[in-house]
Amino acid sequence: MESTSADDSTRDRGPDEAFCRDCGAVIDARAEICPECGVRQRDPPKSSVDSALDDLFDGGNPFVAAVLSAIFPGLGQLYNRELERGLVFAVGFIIASVSVMVFVGFLLAPAVWLYAVYDAYTRAELRAEELRRKSERDRETDISVSEAADDETADDGAAGGEREE
Repeated sequence: MESTSADDSTRDRGPDEAFCRDCGAVIDARAEICPECGVRQRDPPKSSVDSALDDLFDGGNPFVAAVLSAIFPGLGQLYNRELERGLVFAVGFIIASVSVMVFVGFLLAPAVWLYAVYDAYTRAELRAEELRRKSERDRETDISVSEAADDETADDGAAGGEREE
């Protein structure tokens, strides 16, 4: 009596099916683990806390960037991973603060501070959009690579079946 996995690996896959990465069995395309061999097909899902922390530490959150720059000009730019811009704002704010002694800084220091907050916020929005586009491209690449691997597996299975006959 033949096992079901042998039958599954030789038959064609349907529209909502895929081949297991390890054993080649036909499984549901959404399956995270192959029911035949137990090999994980996808990364485990992330919790909302994990994704929130990743978003927070990856940069690109405009609110966090603005708050950091409000605390001290240049911190928001550092959060956005723009070292040179952050240093320029930090040094500019320090110089403007020192110039308070000659009364020019009363206008200059708040202007540098406000512009640093604005710049951190807008640059974080740009970074967030860039990260979104990159993750979409990576997701599309992963899908096309997995489909190509499935097609190669199907071709190998068909070629192997022809050789045995």
